[in-house]
Amino acid sequence: MANFQIKNIATMDSKFIKFDEFDIKVTKKRVKYARLRVDRNGDIHLTLPILFPKFMVLEFLNKNKAWIENRVNFIKSKSLPKNKTMLLGQIYSLKFDESFKKTKILGNEIRALNLSEFIKFKRDFAKNEYMKFINLYLPIINKPINKLTIRDMKTRWGSCNFKKGYINLALNLVEKSPELIEYVILHELTHLIFPHHQKSFYDYIANLMPDFRDREKRLKG
Repeated sequence: MANFQIKNIATMDSKFIKFDEFDIKVTKKRVKYARLRVDRNGDIHLTLPILFPKFMVLEFLNKNKAWIENRVNFIKSKSLPKNKTMLLGQIYSLKFDESFKKTKILGNEIRALNLSEFIKFKRDFAKNEYMKFINLYLPIINKPINKLTIRDMKTRWGSCNFKKGYINLALNLVEKSPELIEYVILHELTHLIFPHHQKSFYDYIANLMPDFRDREKRLKG
């Protein structure tokens, strides 16, 4: 169960909620539904109907906890300093030095010779993580992959050429948490069977990953 505290602030219609590690500003307005928003600074805002029951606040936040975490991490990743990076949903400090002959992860720090060497490391790291899920689902999909490409992709996380058996995955997908990476890979592998987005495509995914809609929502932020 999440830690949960309510702290009153100056106005009667606004307060801060301490929800796990998050401070959430709550405002009550004449709205029909509860709404969550994370602004460009990573601050979390919760707007509630005026008569929204207190016990339902925690229920609502628990239901949307994964979305909150993913959205906050997304905002942080967009505004990370040049000496920071993200892998598998975790933030790391980047340290470059000529004495570092091999790129390594040490605790919350990644040490590399230079940026170019780190990018090479990131690409190899991504391929290793992606292959874990490909090897997990490929025997189930029972279709061959003839080529896997990891590339810089600005507008999508992956793509599939089902005729050639080619799978493309975004390099920056490796910055996401493992369960979101898993969803993207299953999504693209499923296109080897269903080269469309019709009901049969999503039914197949749902059979293997019942919570895929939640993962999809978190991925979109």
